[in-house]
Amino acid sequence: MKYVVLFLTDLLDPKALDFEYTKEYQAAKKYFPVGLIDQQKLFEKNTVALNCQVTQDTVYIYRGWMLKPGLYAKLVDFIQSQGGKMLNDLAEYEAAHLLPNWATGQNQLQTRWTSDLSEASIRQLLKQFSGAVTIKDFVKSRKYEWDEAFYIPNTSDTTHALQVVHNFIERQGTELVGGLVMRKFIELKSLGEHPKSHTPIFEEYRVFYLNSSPLVLINYWRAEKITLSLADQKLIQVAQKQIPSNFCTIDFARTASGQLIIMEMGDGQVSGLQGYDESTFYKSLRKNLDLDL
Repeated sequence: MKYVVLFLTDLLDPKALDFEYTKEYQAAKKYFPVGLIDQQKLFEKNTVALNCQVTQDTVYIYRGWMLKPGLYAKLVDFIQSQGGKMLNDLAEYEAAHLLPNWATGQNQLQTRWTSDLSEASIRQLLKQFSGAVTIKDFVKSRKYEWDEAFYIPNTSDTTHALQVVHNFIERQGTELVGGLVMRKFIELKSLGEHPKSHTPIFEEYRVFYLNSSPLVLINYWRAEKITLSLADQKLIQVAQKQIPSNFCTIDFARTASGQLIIMEMGDGQVSGLQGYDESTFYKSLRKNLDLDL
């Protein structure tokens, strides 16, 4: 089986690589054939155009910005129509990309959601919680706007809670995916503040999974070596098995009491490396796809 990694072109220059993925592209080229997707045509015209020919018996791995499910479906359909296959089909992409598909398992926060964004529906959602919550859509939050559009300190203060929710909805605009998600806020092990946004940061880890097995473990905010307990390791080993995805990520966080819990999941093709060495990542990906190095 042959594998090809697809990156996006620059939005304004279809012959140039998206600058944000330069390091990944150069690293991927050491271990895989690579290709480019015209970003302007994809995002502005909803059409797929590649700088390489799709071939049969070839699996394509997308690495780029998040795609709404409808747009990812366009990519899947195009690749399949030419005889190729995406590493994750649409159902597998949505399984980890959309929160309602994964947020019901163990070791997770109390979570509720609605696709109805009317005020009555939002009020009903608030009534299902007591104390502090955070909000997001089915894919993304605005946690760097902590007080204005992410964190609600007390759901019983309906006036303030509604203001935060409406801020979030308005600021997401057309980028809002699926609906509104509300999650119980619990105290996490603090690492201080983000150096740029000055919002709180916590002990977090991102794990990439390939075919249900951990591929790489990333210390989200720190570069030092990771030491995990046996209980942590067991959770990381089994956490992804509930998700029908070939390539995905799970973000874990440490509670103030010391327990590791699942915070987020995502499709592995659109999840960032968070400073992890690009060459090490692609070397590990190639090795675990059972390809000779």
